[in-house]
Amino acid sequence: MEIRVSTVSLIGIILGLKRSKIWLILPTIASAFLLQYAVQGWCPPVSILRGLGFRTRQEIDLEKYALKTLRGDFDTIAPQESN
Repeated sequence: MEIRVSTVSLIGIILGLKRSKIWLILPTIASAFLLQYAVQGWCPPVSILRGLGFRTRQEIDLEKYALKTLRGDFDTIAPQESN
């Protein structure tokens, strides 16, 4: 999420400096959404991005772990004995 917000902010700042000051609204809105996401863990664009198929790093890591388990990557690990 952070890379998308910083990209949108950078584009907005460049357009604001090169074209029109109205483009400075873009980084302002992006920063407000990032702040809301940091405080509440949710913001309106998250629902839209999830609908488009974007996933969080945690969701991707969980899916990778599940696939490794199904594939049998952890079968060779011996269980630890308790003393």
